[in-house]
Amino acid sequence: RRACAKTAVWSASRDMRWRSSRADKPPSELAAARNGGHRSLSLSSRLLHTLAGAFLAYCVCIVRDSRACASSAAPSLSTTTAAAARPSAAELASPPLRPFAAFRTASSPPPEQADTAWCSSSPPTTGSELSVKDVAFGILTAKNLVQSRVHAQQLSWLPQARDVVFYSEADLEALQPTVALEPPPKEELVGGGAWKNFPALMDLHKRFPRHAWIFFCDDDTYVYMGNLLAMLGSYHAERDWYIGLYWTPRIDMEWKEVHIAYASGGAGYALSRPMLARLSETMPQCHTRYTRWAGDIRVGKCVNDLGVRVRAEAGFHHESHDKYEWDNTGGGHPYGHLSHKASAHKRPPITFHHLQPTQLELYYRMQFVRHRRPDGAVEAYDFGEFMLREFSGYSPQLRQHVRLLFGFSVELSGGGPRDAPNWRKDFSDPLYLRRLSADESSGEASFSLVVAKVPNVFDGDGCDVPLADTHRAPARQAADVRLQCTPCASAMVGGHLQPLLGQLCDVQRRDSCTLELVVSLPCPEPQLV
Repeated sequence: RRACAKTAVWSASRDMRWRSSRADKPPSELAAARNGGHRSLSLSSRLLHTLAGAFLAYCVCIVRDSRACASSAAPSLSTTTAAAARPSAAELASPPLRPFAAFRTASSPPPEQADTAWCSSSPPTTGSELSVKDVAFGILTAKNLVQSRVHAQQLSWLPQARDVVFYSEADLEALQPTVALEPPPKEELVGGGAWKNFPALMDLHKRFPRHAWIFFCDDDTYVYMGNLLAMLGSYHAERDWYIGLYWTPRIDMEWKEVHIAYASGGAGYALSRPMLARLSETMPQCHTRYTRWAGDIRVGKCVNDLGVRVRAEAGFHHESHDKYEWDNTGGGHPYGHLSHKASAHKRPPITFHHLQPTQLELYYRMQFVRHRRPDGAVEAYDFGEFMLREFSGYSPQLRQHVRLLFGFSVELSGGGPRDAPNWRKDFSDPLYLRRLSADESSGEASFSLVVAKVPNVFDGDGCDVPLADTHRAPARQAADVRLQCTPCASAMVGGHLQPLLGQLCDVQRRDSCTLELVVSLPCPEPQLV
């Protein structure tokens, strides 16, 4: 209701400003204005218009969706200026609640548009800097997946987490801590494990009473820890938050019974401590009542019953990176829903889902660089914040448009500088990211990101040019991206030449096997391992 009142006040103030403009003035006043005079509308008339508009906007908002309005977070007291109080166009836009037909397709319209009212909560304001000790992790798994998926997580992103609990249908001695769960008496999907969510969340609530956040995901999910903490740190953890990838039920399945938006469980979702505390009071009833839907839909319905909606965030992904088309458009609104578009423009990736163990290892290999110092200490560089960010430019020498999707591919497109690029994934097999020797004069470190060509069925992937870099053995045609931590050549900005970071500096054909790119980055600080 407070969020609706906020919208009503802004609507009324906008109406008052509009009514006081020339377009709304009576003919007599317009004539006076033309003759150099000026008369304002009476204070009582303007006040009456303001109150009427505010009351009408408030009533419309409450009637359309009182439950959503009740769940909306109130604006911060520190942001009470007119500019901060005015909702953005994206906030006031109503994202239609569509059922999930099939991944990356939006061609199948829903049988009906349900729950289309939208009374958005206020945008997140900076909360506080988080560390891994502020977040507890729950991971759903099964006995037959410990040696494959879970093992791959343990070798990749999972060691960065501090408090982790695994949830399965049985106690697993080889995986600790593991909590064995039991389905409710009338469960209809026992074999699928959809019933595990509620007992797992109840255990996390009791086990970690002081953690600011609970993050829940599957055993085939990769998490960029730094990006997750940065995203959660932008929210005030003392409010009710249910954050994740905005998702809806399948049109041929649960949509027939429940019309809600929820957070995709596989992509992972976060619950703030107050939100989980409220859920703990109703989850036992939800656990016995909702027994025929996917697990994440059950959680979303239980949250929705409390009047809270999912907070759609960019960065969560239901599939692996190669199932999307990446660009700088932002990924749509809500991000990633019924779309094959994705973007690291607004926020770097937080999770990917439906991954094979080899893909989990790939994401980790292309994110971290480990380096042993002369004193024997090992330090790590985390490039997670740059993953899949686009760096593009045009090479007059090669007459090629060039685009780097950081960590994963180098794409080319022929034509002139004014031609729209039609990207071709010439290099899409990531090999490694490593640290090069520091520059003797400046002492600055640099890095090499190498992405090879996918082997051709008939011609193979070898090349006949001797390569000095032993890391490239066996020799393959590849793009070698040199990452420098200093600005590249100055660029024209606002009429002045300025050195820039975050740019594609140069593209050269080193030899018949190597396309060399130079990219400038604000390199991450090394952390002792």
